[in-house]
Amino acid sequence: MKLHRRKILCPIDFGRISIPTIEMARELAKENDAIIYLLSIVPTDKAEVRAHLDKVAHDSLRAVARKWLEGQVAHEIVVRSGKPATAILKAGEELRADLVIMATHGRTGKDRARLGSVTEEVVRRSTRPVLTIRPT
Repeated sequence: MKLHRRKILCPIDFGRISIPTIEMARELAKENDAIIYLLSIVPTDKAEVRAHLDKVAHDSLRAVARKWLEGQVAHEIVVRSGKPATAILKAGEELRADLVIMATHGRTGKDRARLGSVTEEVVRRSTRPVLTIRPT
């Protein structure tokens, strides 16, 4: 019998708050025989800049995967470009993710309104379940 393999999309921005998100994705992947799609968004569509930034993002994701995932769970590196929330949502649909796990900065009030929130936009617009991890 062929088993359905679960898919976890884990967008990160390489900040410290990404670490608990990666750890949570790793544990859920272990428990559910899932694959993690480790995602980075290059926030530009300009071809001359994007090629270089894609390589940097890919190399950085590979380093993160080596440290936190390699030898523990199945994973793939995904790099996309564009507006972060839109690119995350599109990747979730294209990859048919069963779950999106994202960090939230935990901003409230004026800070959230002024700075906006990629995570909040993904939560509001996603057709996929989204688990948010707030830093401790």
